[in-house]
Amino acid sequence: MKMPLTIAGGLVAPCGVNCLACSAYLSVKNPCPGCRAPHEAHKRKSCQNCVKKKCAFEKGLQWCFECSRFPCARIKDLSRRYSGHYGIDLIQNGEDARRDMPAFLAAQRQRFLCGACGGVIDQHHGRCSDCGAPG
Repeated sequence: MKMPLTIAGGLVAPCGVNCLACSAYLSVKNPCPGCRAPHEAHKRKSCQNCVKKKCAFEKGLQWCFECSRFPCARIKDLSRRYSGHYGIDLIQNGEDARRDMPAFLAAQRQRFLCGACGGVIDQHHGRCSDCGAPG
């Protein structure tokens, strides 16, 4: 899957995870449609039941960083996991997106663009989903 020229904000989850670089989204067998897809489009229970997404949407927010409680305990916990396992700081993602969304999206595109083939680096496995090159 070649990286689109731009990453639309719709391909970033409310919590700050880049759906385009998510192994579930990149899956060939049963791809996730992205966190912002309609509920019925999700086949994965973990996506259907995401409490962070549900919390933001129930509050009428598009992004967790819009909440007065950001970063809440849920985001802190998820950010610790993502930071420890994948080197991704979701709190920093939220702060960067809040400060300048176009710059944040451009940085995400650059971070997950495969230099070898132009594909997408899978943030969960650290390699290109197309050519397998390390990210």
